[in-house]
Amino acid sequence: MHMPRLFRTTVFRLSLMYAAGFSLLTALVLGGVFYSTQSYLTQRVIDTLQTDLATLLEPEDGQAITHSSDLIERVQELRKFDHSRGGVIALANREGKLLAGNLLHWPKGVPFVAGVAYFDIHDTSVPPDLRQRKDDFDVLVQVQALPNGHWVLVGQQLADEEDLSEYIGSLFLFAITLISLSAVFGGVFMGRAALKQIDQISLAARRIASGDLTERLPVHAQRRNEFDEIAIELNNTLERINALVKGMREVTDNVAHDLRSPLNRLRSRLEVALIEPQYAVPCKQLLHDSIDDLQNVLSTFNTLLSISQAEAGIQRLPFSPLDISALCSDLCELYEASAEEAGLRLTVDCPTPLMVQGNRDLLAQALSNILDNSIKYTPSGGTISVQTQAINDLVMIQICDTGIGVPFEHHDHIFQRFVRLDTARNQPGNGLGLAQVLATIKAHHGTIRLLDHHPGLCLRIHLPLVG
Repeated sequence: MHMPRLFRTTVFRLSLMYAAGFSLLTALVLGGVFYSTQSYLTQRVIDTLQTDLATLLEPEDGQAITHSSDLIERVQELRKFDHSRGGVIALANREGKLLAGNLLHWPKGVPFVAGVAYFDIHDTSVPPDLRQRKDDFDVLVQVQALPNGHWVLVGQQLADEEDLSEYIGSLFLFAITLISLSAVFGGVFMGRAALKQIDQISLAARRIASGDLTERLPVHAQRRNEFDEIAIELNNTLERINALVKGMREVTDNVAHDLRSPLNRLRSRLEVALIEPQYAVPCKQLLHDSIDDLQNVLSTFNTLLSISQAEAGIQRLPFSPLDISALCSDLCELYEASAEEAGLRLTVDCPTPLMVQGNRDLLAQALSNILDNSIKYTPSGGTISVQTQAINDLVMIQICDTGIGVPFEHHDHIFQRFVRLDTARNQPGNGLGLAQVLATIKAHHGTIRLLDHHPGLCLRIHLPLVG
């Protein structure tokens, strides 16, 4: 796996960003701890030095020490004690001349100013035997002015304190380095895992692009991460595409089969009309029959176009509020004469208004297809009923007949294009009527069900109610 490709992955970049942010936060926290620890240790040393100064200048018998001889004597008494613990002590006059203490002279880096000061342990004022170690570290001193103009300082070597500070600093750097490296390696690991899944998806996509629509993207049921969720959605899309392509192939085959016969008859008739022009009357009848066949072909293509428009969401046809009950009543009034001619009784129960959002032409065509089938497949003396009803936020349209019905095992695929049952082979038609009905109802966000009527069939349609 190429590293530049790995570095471009979102997972790796997010890991680095998280590592940088977490490292910065850790640096701030550890830096605060480091600063607080140093401040605490320094303050403890200062408190100790202030205690030493108070002890050095402690009054005797209620009288403050003001004579130089008395101060020198006290400094000499504390010298041995301070020397044993690595402390320094010095007493100097106002000219800076050392009067007493364990230093060789007043430290060069310490000004004659009351307060805290630092100087290096390798300062020439420090005798060799006073240095605890040979490495470099600082000495912290507390300087105070005396009433007689003399200056006194007490100090302590910071070797142990600086060692602790260096140890804490090392831990700080080690923690930051460990976090950064862990983030980088974690990013590499997660990036490789992500690229592995992407490669699997890419391989499956290449197979699909090559024409294998049965290929599906890999999905791990136990892991179910974001890649698996995307793969599930894409697999659902592929299922839909595969079904559409399969349907397109079936439509192509059925169109070729259903249109071949009328086109061949049309060709034969026209050839007869051209070869034998002396038979004018028979040729006129042949031309009429040819026109009928052409009309059937055009009807088939128009129905296919209507189905395609409905499945595409009717993007070029407008939706508007319409009274579906009024539409059903108008269609029943239109088909009443055809039903009487076929010896059927057509009943209507459509209270108005029941408003839906849709395209009137397509809905009218869909309902007309259902009524056509009911009249076509219901024996004389039968009944056809049309009913509309509001149920919660839906409009139910139910069309029932007492015809030959549809077996239950054919309820699912009766809505497919060019599907015709054996009992309907002797009736005119192209098997596209119910396919157009299903496409139109789906385009209007509705549902359709087939129910046995004993005898006959009921088609129950539900559409969203407006208002």
